Amino acid sequence: MLGKYSTNVVLPKNKSDVAKAINGLGQVDINVYEPVEKNNVGFVKSEIDRFVGNGKKKVSVIFIREN
Repeated sequence: MLGKYSTNVVLPKNKSDVAKAINGLGQVDINVYEPVEKNNVGFVKSEIDRFVGNGKKKVSVIFIREN
């Protein structure tokens, strides 16, 4: 194993639960990238690296996939 990670996975059941979770965070920076397709996954990865590397204490990532 390369490292130990402590991850809290929250699985909201609907849009209202997502909104409540975000509102409960207080003041946050939100970046939205859409649509994410195979050809721009690298860009999204680099943006996550940049955001985490900016000295932020905690970063949350939300994945939403269309059915």
